[in-house]
Order: sequence, then C-alpha cells, then structure tokens
Amino acid sequence: MTPRLPVSPAPLLRASSAVLLLALSACSNDNHPSEPAAPRYAAEIRRTAYGVPHIKADDDAGLGYGIGYAYAQDNICLMAERIVTANGERSKYFGAEARGVTEDAVPNLASDYYYRLINEPEAVANAWQQQPAPMRALVEGYVAGYNQYLEERGKAGLPEACKNAAWVRNMTTADMMKIVRSYAAEGGSGHFIDLLVAAAPPGTAAAAAPAPRRAGPSPIDPEYWKRQHARIGSNGVALGKDATENGQGMVLANPHNFWKGDLRFYQLHLTIPGKLDVMGASLGGMPMVSIGFNKDLAWTHTNNTSAHFTLHQLQLDPQDPTRYVVDGQVRSMTRKRIDVEVRQADGSLVTRSHDFYQTPLGVVMRAPGELEWNRKVAYTMLDANLGNHRMLEQWRAMNSARSLDELRAGIDRIVGLPWVNTVAADKDGKTLLMDVTVVPNVPLAKEKACVPDRFKDAAASAILVLDGSTSACSPDNDPAAPQPGIFAGASLPRLERNDFVQNSNDSAWLTNPAAPLTGFPSIVSIDAIEQGGRTRIGIAQLQARLAGTDGMAGRRMSASQLQGLLFSNRVYYASQNMDEVLRACDGARQVQATDGTTVDLTQACASLRAWDRSANLDANIGFGYFTGVWDQLHEADLLWAVPFNPADPVNTPRGLRLDDAARVNSLRTVLANAVLATHASGWQPDATWGQVQQSERGGKRIPIHGGRYEYGIYNVIASEARASGGREPTEGSSYVQTVMFDRNGPQAQAVLAYGQSVDPASPHYADQTELYSRKTWPTLPFTETQITSDPAYKRIAISRKVQ
Repeated sequence: MTPRLPVSPAPLLRASSAVLLLALSACSNDNHPSEPAAPRYAAEIRRTAYGVPHIKADDDAGLGYGIGYAYAQDNICLMAERIVTANGERSKYFGAEARGVTEDAVPNLASDYYYRLINEPEAVANAWQQQPAPMRALVEGYVAGYNQYLEERGKAGLPEACKNAAWVRNMTTADMMKIVRSYAAEGGSGHFIDLLVAAAPPGTAAAAAPAPRRAGPSPIDPEYWKRQHARIGSNGVALGKDATENGQGMVLANPHNFWKGDLRFYQLHLTIPGKLDVMGASLGGMPMVSIGFNKDLAWTHTNNTSAHFTLHQLQLDPQDPTRYVVDGQVRSMTRKRIDVEVRQADGSLVTRSHDFYQTPLGVVMRAPGELEWNRKVAYTMLDANLGNHRMLEQWRAMNSARSLDELRAGIDRIVGLPWVNTVAADKDGKTLLMDVTVVPNVPLAKEKACVPDRFKDAAASAILVLDGSTSACSPDNDPAAPQPGIFAGASLPRLERNDFVQNSNDSAWLTNPAAPLTGFPSIVSIDAIEQGGRTRIGIAQLQARLAGTDGMAGRRMSASQLQGLLFSNRVYYASQNMDEVLRACDGARQVQATDGTTVDLTQACASLRAWDRSANLDANIGFGYFTGVWDQLHEADLLWAVPFNPADPVNTPRGLRLDDAARVNSLRTVLANAVLATHASGWQPDATWGQVQQSERGGKRIPIHGGRYEYGIYNVIASEARASGGREPTEGSSYVQTVMFDRNGPQAQAVLAYGQSVDPASPHYADQTELYSRKTWPTLPFTETQITSDPAYKRIAISRKVQ
C-alpha cells in the first residue's frame, strides 16, 4: 500500500485561501467583484529542435509541473514502468521470472523483494519529511504535471508500449521518493539484489533452495567493480584559462549509460526568472538538471571509485544463527517479511514472501561459495546512500550556483551526490574536480584494525569487510557530515587548476598528473595503481595538445579539438601493442588455432596493416581482429613488456612480451583464434564497422561508431549480437556535451545519442541517433532570442487549479 505522506503546510494554506475567496465572493457586490483564484500550477513549455523542452515558470511548483508534463509527453511509458519497479510490482504485472530491459536486470521477483525492502513506508515518509520546502513544491508540481498529461491522454491514447496497460496509473509524491531512493542505491545495494535475496538462516528450507546465478564475478570481487566503473562510467574534462584558446573555461561531458531502461538521460532547460536558468540533461524523471551549465559555469559527472557501502562479518550465537554478538552482548536480528503479488500464467495472482534479516549494520547477504551464512558467521551489507535524502537538494544547489566557489561549498555542505565525481569549469577559466560523495567513514587506521586478514586484499581495492563483533569497527560519525557514518565533504578529494582536470572512472589520484591526489583511505581513493585505457588516452591527448606535440598549431585547445578527443574513436591499446602484433605477422602464413583449425593469416595481417586503429564507421575488419587478439592477451601471458610504473602512470604498462620465438608463436595462435572468432560473429572480410554495429530504429539501421571500454576507446559503445545479424548498441555514450564560455556567455553543443523519446512513433525517437552517427553537435539555444528564433520553436502554456 502506498504510504500516506505528511502534507506540507503550503497546499493547505492555498486550499484555505481558495475557500476564503469563495466566501468573499458570495458576499461581494457588483462594485467590488472578486478576483478568480490563481492557478496552483502554471508553466510554459517551449520546444526547439530535436524536441528539447525549455520549461519556464514563476516558482518551484510550476517548474516541477512543467517538467513532469514535458517528460510524460516524451516518455510516459518509461516513467510508468519506473513507478512499477520502484514500488516492487513488476511480478504483479509482468511475471516473476521476466526481467527488465538492461542486461544487468535481475528477475522481477528478486527486484520486487528488494525495492519493497528499501522503499518501506517509514523510510519513504522519512525521505519526504527531510525534503526542504522548495523540493517538496518541485516534486508536488512534477506529480501534478505527469498526472495531468495522463488524464488528458487517457490510457487509450498512450503509446503502444503502455496503451491501456493495467500497470499505468497516476503518480504520487511517494512514488517520486521511491524513485529517488532507487537512484541513490544504484552505486551500492542495487548491485547486491541477488545476494540479499539469497540469504536465509542455515537449516531452513529457504537456505537449502538453489542460490540465484550470476554471470561473472560478484560485487565482493574487486574485478566486478573494475568492470562496472569502466562499463557504465563516463569521461569528464574541464579546461581552464591556461588550456583554452580564449582563456575561459570549457567542459566535455560524456556520461556512459544504458541506451534502454531507467537510466536514460533526458535533455531540458529550466528557468525561474531571476532565480534559476540552467540547461543540460537529467536522469529520466529527475526534476532538475544533472549534467549541464548555466551562465556562469558548466559541469559533468563521472562514476567514482569510492565504495558507498560496507560489509560486516557478524559473530553468531552458536544456539541461534539469527542472533549475533557485539561487544560481548547478544543481539537479535530483525526479521522483515516482504510480500509480493505474482502473476501466474493464467493471469491469476498469488502472494509470495521472503524474509530479510536486518541489523544496525545492514541487511544479511550471502555470496554463495564466498560469504556464506552458517552457524558461526553471517555477513551484512550496509548501504550509506539509503540514508541520503539530499540528492534533489544537491543538484538544485548546483543548478543555481553562480561560481565554482559556490558550487564547491554547496557540494561540501550537502554531500548529496550518491556515486559521481564532479568535473567543472567556470567562465573565468578555473577548473575543479570534486570526488565528494556519500562514502562510509572508515579511516585508514580503522581499515587496518578492523578488516579480518582474509579480506585484506579486497580492502586494498576499497571493498571493506569489517569486524562486526565490536562497535569500534562501525563507520565513524563526523559532526561536520550531514548524516551519521559518512565522511564530511571537506575531507574528501578535490583539485582546482587553471589548466585541466579530468576523470574517466579511475580514482581521484591522477585527476591531473602534475598534482596527484594522495593519502586518502582506500574506501575513498586509491593511489599509485594502473590506470584504465580511457584515462591514459584522455590525459595523453590533453598533454600532447598543451605541449604542442600533437602536430597541430598552438598549445591551447578549441571546442572542436575537445570534441575530437572523444570522436576520434582511437583504440588506445592498439597504439600500445599493434607494432608487436604486426611483428608477429611477419613470416606468418598457415597457423594452427587452439581448436586445431589451420588459418591462413595473409589476409588478416593485410587488414591489420590497413586498419587506421580506430572504431570509426569506416574501420575495416582489422578492428575486429585486433579486439579478438586483445581479449586473449592476458590468458596468453603476453602482457606487458614494460610493467606499470607509478612514476610514469600515463605511459605504462605497455608493449607485448615477445622476447623469444615461443611467445611470437603464441601470439600467432592468438591471432588465428581471433580471425576465427571474428568471422564466426558474422563480420564479413569486406565489411566496415559501421555495417556491423548499427542501431535499429523504426525499421532503419543507423551506423554507430565507438567500441567497448576494454580496448581503451574514449567513446564507449557496447553492443550485443542481433539475431538477424550485426550488433545492436546497448550502452555507452549517451548525453554528449561541450560547453565553451566566451564574452557572449556559454556556447553549448550537445547530442543525445538515443534521442529524447522511447516511443517509436515520436519524431524524436531516432533524430539525434542520426546526428550521433554523423558526429554532428547541434548548438543548444540558451538565450530567449536563441530559443524563440529556433526554426522548430513551439510553445504551449499549461496550468492547473487547486483540486
């Protein structure tokens, strides 16, 4: 049942005012006619090219109202399903074993148990009570706008994906709080859903049930987080006055995300005259700009490597595995039963239940074969972001910041960003990186004292399993922090520069090699470790440009050159290792693959030599051969000729180990394997990458450049094999933006790779995908003159009175 949330005084006062006006009207005479009551909500929605809404209102309530209405116009089915998910009702409508659209989605039943657990009524009510009055008004307005659009269209008038669907309903403020909480948990407990659902007391029937299967490493394995940070990560670059042609700030935003589902970005421009004027993109359904710019500064976000959770090893009472010992005192776990309605094949509903076991140190979890719940120990997962109710307030403060100092102060004070770095620059040419997010307060001394020996290696990669038998090993409380158990903002990494700061989902350490950020606890940021390919290629290109060694004139960067940093689609690891691969080609003809097949490498080696070492649309099959080689190099023990050197982290490690004939032959076998795998995938020898990787939209296939993160490609695009042939993009570059400040203010260009709408009938379903394919960066209309003079300009005014 949806919780009944506390009602803020403002709506009650307005309602009382409306009653009073009606009473006065009854007593009035013709000489003193009463004025009609003003609408409770009012907004203008002005649309420009590619369906971008510019929403203007006089107050927060009206602004939220316009956002909710506009987003529903473009993505009502997506939002309606998001509401179902956050309420734990997917099994009720779609069945227990079905999954969402992203490849990481767990079965619906596990998802429902989890969301009902984290979004229990008391937690949701508490989140609402902690919202400042402007945020309540914004959310109330958003709900009113969404509901008005739904009422105007009716279920029968909705897009095919949700037309007349039983799961579409009006939205509530509680729904928005649940969605916000689910976004907050994306960097922590959202990765543990199957492990939380797998936990059951030893000796029970539930404990004997088969554990959910997970492909690849589990989230207690450092390799899991390394892959996550690289996959669903981002690139962010901010250039200062010492690095730009005009001496003012410039920012590249390149968040990577799923192309389908909840985490799609949405472009918008928000204005409250004299109070707010900000443009960019938000995570779907969020009523503010997440990544964007105003007249004074621009910023972007990248997923950070800090851990936003802690794990705790509980010592159990030998007599009862649901009781544990802390400081010599026996305590009982709290059992929380979650009931979920499940649709059967015949359409009937049955109720299924699951018991979670909770403690002040989090919810009991189980990683089969790794962290088991037996009669001696159990393990809990504590997600710090489930106490973070400040996300809306945080982004709103960023939206209205008038300087980098104000931006920094707001982030330090609120500490509401859940799991993302901030990379920013202002009009004066200053840059800033802040790795300030919600992180459990585990100083290095506590890590050393409280992590059992078995888990020391994982702790070095920021996965902390703490001794739960003593309260001294719980996360610390800092009175300067806005919630218990997390670090205060001012104690977390940041760097200000006049040249550049950047991040590509490595730790804060190498934000700028000239000023490494060191000395932080492992859970926050790790020093002196090998950097990913995107970090290395990004820094290398910036350094070459500023040193004037990249073959271009000057030593400063233009907006087009910054865009080229992304869309050059260079394959970094090819630049590091292709010479050795080609060396193995010399003299190679008939080579036996691992499966015994003999492969003639003549054509493959010719294609590798002809390949331009990019993931552009015209890249030949040499790209496929090289990536096939790269996928095997670790197993073949051919990496690296020059090992990682913390004193030279941008240029190391590099090169292949071809120091004897045996290793050369091993590389030839690897190449033969790659040739077979590439051909088996359906890539024809005369086809280009743009003929292989394409986004299918409305019966048309649009070529998509870019490639997977593993190969050190800055412009990340991951794709999956399509049954009908070729590859379909699934995740990667999404909202791509550059902002350059000059004497006329912010000059922004951006493209949303998958477009504004998920509705195939919308004109904005594929229009920007075409732009992305062509590497076209439309200029964003920001000023009133630019907006109203846009050839696609359309305006509607909407309003709603007190109900």
